[in-house]
Amino acid sequence: MKSLEYKVISTGSKGNAVVIGDILIDCGVPFKKLKEHLYDIKTLLITHRHGDHVKESTLKNIIMMYLHIKIFLNYDVAQWLTEFPINVVNAGFPFLTDNQIVITPFECLHDVVCHGYVWSVNGERIIYATDTVDLRNAPEGHYDYFFIESNYDTTKLLNMAARGKFGYNVVAGAKRHMSTQTCKAFYYMNRRDQESKLIELHMSGRFY
Repeated sequence: MKSLEYKVISTGSKGNAVVIGDILIDCGVPFKKLKEHLYDIKTLLITHRHGDHVKESTLKNIIMMYLHIKIFLNYDVAQWLTEFPINVVNAGFPFLTDNQIVITPFECLHDVVCHGYVWSVNGERIIYATDTVDLRNAPEGHYDYFFIESNYDTTKLLNMAARGKFGYNVVAGAKRHMSTQTCKAFYYMNRRDQESKLIELHMSGRFY
C-alpha cells in the first residue's frame, strides 16, 4: 500500500498550494494559510506566474522568513523577483534539491510559461501538473502518484455552454485546462499498478 504523505491545502481558481512530503508546490494562498506547514518544507516549486498559483506577498514572506526553503521556478516568474535568492530552472533539465531529490521540470501547455514536475521518493515516482491542456510533454514511464489537473467534464461543459448566459466563451476558457477525461486517460495509461493513486487538482466549481 502506498504511503506518501501529502496535503492539498487549496486547489482551483481561488488558490493553489499542495504539500507532498517536504515539498510545497505553489503558494497561491494567503501566507497565514501556509504558515503552519512551512517549518517542515525544504523545497518550494512554482508552476507559473498566475496569481492563484503564486501570491506575491506570500512568496516574499516565505523568502524573507523561511531561509531554509529553496525556491525553484521558471524564468517567467523570476522576472519580478530578481532581488531575491531564487533558482531558475528550465523544462527538460533535472535539478537536485538539498535533500538529494532529483526533480525534472517539463513544459505544460497554458497561456503563460508553465512547468509540471516529476520526481521519486523511496522508489515511488510522482508527477505534478496543473494548468495544462494535456500531458504530452510529461516524462515517459509509470507513476505511483498522479497530482494532475482534472478541471472539467467535457460533456457537462458542452451541455452548459449550449444553454449560454455566461457572458463569455466557456469552451474557449476551459480549453486552457485539462479535462477529467484526459486526466483519467493519462492515469490509466501510465499508472504503475492498481495501487497507483490519482489526486485530481484544479476542479472547476461549475464544470467538474
